[in-house]
Amino acid sequence: MKKTTETVLVLGAGNIGSAMARGIAAGGTPVVLYNRSRGRLAAFAGVDGIDTTDSLDTALGCNPAMVLLCVETEAVAELLGAIAPAVKKSNPIIGSCAAVPTLADMRAALKGVKNPRLVRILPNIAATRGASVNLVAADGLTAADMETVMRLVSHTGSSFEVPERLFGPAMSLSSCGIAFALRYVRAQTEAAVALGLAPALATEIIGATLAGTAAMLADGTHPEALVDRVTTPGGLTIRGLNAMENAGFTPAVMAGIEASTHR
Repeated sequence: MKKTTETVLVLGAGNIGSAMARGIAAGGTPVVLYNRSRGRLAAFAGVDGIDTTDSLDTALGCNPAMVLLCVETEAVAELLGAIAPAVKKSNPIIGSCAAVPTLADMRAALKGVKNPRLVRILPNIAATRGASVNLVAADGLTAADMETVMRLVSHTGSSFEVPERLFGPAMSLSSCGIAFALRYVRAQTEAAVALGLAPALATEIIGATLAGTAAMLADGTHPEALVDRVTTPGGLTIRGLNAMENAGFTPAVMAGIEASTHR
């Protein structure tokens, strides 16, 4: 893996911060990982490409190309205020992985920093497996800056540039969507067990089927076109689909997405 001269500073070593740090480092970019307590940093001893520190001043001294905040929502504004004096001159790209603070909120918290380059990157929990869906919205970034951001996070999963005003419905698909998909898996598993399959075997079959489905969707084919491929006239698939629709499958899914979009 070719090393780059950039350094990314990740603030916070929780699930998301740890996953982002590992993914970025796996792409060949040096990472400095800060956490105010050293306990969570112990897991990174000897990890190639990641240096750790519990000193914010030391962390900021690495002259990062990007600072990525991976802390709880309520801690974002305070942490942005704390790093503002150190980033005034170098003006790195500053990103947040928290769900709520907007780009405008971030700008307001960076008092004294003129024309900050800001980005929101909303991963989902699959980042811990290198398979995140990252929603990305930016303010003050050039096209080259955005290309840099996308490249830096590319090893954490798939990234999609989404207007900030549409983060709500996009998060319903990417973050809440994991729970929705798992409920579908649970329902399928229960049905399979009732018909005689062992739970572990049923879950493996369902997981492999979902992975194959995702692979077929990757080329942009419309999902209904794929449904048509596996639905034969008078066959078992159409019987199952009709039974699900009669039970309210599509309206239930749409209601769930709408409910999880509005706070």
